[in-house]
Amino acid sequence: MTLYPNMLIINDMRVGIGTSTAQDYQKAVKESIERARANMESESIDFALIFSTDRFNHPSVLQAIANLLGQIPLLGAYSDAIINDQTVLKHGLIIILFSLSKDNFFNTALIKDVSQKDAFASGTELGEKLLQGSKGMQKKLSIIFSGSDQINNTNFVMGLQEKLGMSFPISGGSIPNNLNQKRSPISFNQELLRDAAWGILWSGKVNFNLITKHSWQPLGKPRYVTRAERNIVNEIDEAPAVNLYKEYFSKNTAEIGRDIKRLSAFYPLGIRTEEKNEFLLRSATSIKPDGSLVFSGDVPQGSSIRLMISSKQACLNTAKEVAQSILKNAAGKKIRFALILNSLSRFTVLGRSANQEIKIIKNTIGEDIPMAGIFTSAEDAPLNTINYLGRTYIHNNSLAILTMFS
Repeated sequence: MTLYPNMLIINDMRVGIGTSTAQDYQKAVKESIERARANMESESIDFALIFSTDRFNHPSVLQAIANLLGQIPLLGAYSDAIINDQTVLKHGLIIILFSLSKDNFFNTALIKDVSQKDAFASGTELGEKLLQGSKGMQKKLSIIFSGSDQINNTNFVMGLQEKLGMSFPISGGSIPNNLNQKRSPISFNQELLRDAAWGILWSGKVNFNLITKHSWQPLGKPRYVTRAERNIVNEIDEAPAVNLYKEYFSKNTAEIGRDIKRLSAFYPLGIRTEEKNEFLLRSATSIKPDGSLVFSGDVPQGSSIRLMISSKQACLNTAKEVAQSILKNAAGKKIRFALILNSLSRFTVLGRSANQEIKIIKNTIGEDIPMAGIFTSAEDAPLNTINYLGRTYIHNNSLAILTMFS
């Protein structure tokens, strides 16, 4: 069992982070909360974020947390791996407690059954709920997590921005449902949820910096998506989409289908964007019988695309670059907290080097800066922002770090 305590102060806002790897869930909850509260210097707690691996994905855990913290909003996300300021954990519980000042405001919201509705409509519904109670306040940032493999993430975020503002900064991620497992990817208060999304809207004096970057470079010649609908690419250069992978890897469709998730973790699709001339990455999740590829994000018809390639060292170099950008953009201000949204595809590429990535970030931005994070199937973030209003994109295979500072 190992404990990793941290706390931060942003003006009068306090945040405490506690981690436990205890096997018993009651002990893990108690240890995490005790460590999170240890140095907060505040009896008042406004809400809590919970990041956990599968062992703690159970209603009894949420009940135990509520018993110790009382009736405050509890927002959770569950994945194969989570992150604290020391390491990547495949077994662990992280609880992040927030005590806000009179200048900080927040509102939380939940929507259910998102796959049974139009994704855009689901996004607008969540946006409307987040805006309730925030009238007359200066909105700054929204953090969202969704847990549905069926949701169209691009349209969902567009629906959110329809309500919050088309250039309003949104950060967060999607957690895979893993339908063959019992995991519920997110939770809200004391309820575990599979087909839902939650969000938190920050208002008032909130200073933040959000950096997003991937580590992949173009491979081969440009291609064009000649037929596609949302996240399903039917044809590339007027041929079945799967031919792109068959051509590069000399495998038949059945072989590609069996290995598509791992293959696309190393070799995702890159969509060229007009903004900053960058590539958005898309990981394939499955192949249809007609050779169409299903991706974890929209791939617009007519897009110029490239197959992309990376390596462990490239991923580690990117972590260093992102951390250095964080320091530069902080412009001498004290960084108080870092929320890391890291791709499960990067985790696949890095393997055991994932711990080294966290150490690089920690050593660069500061040993005393508390961090927490989670691995996601898709990351929601603008390309880069520092209190900046920028369009939010759906990213795959990317690293996004949200920092708060004073």
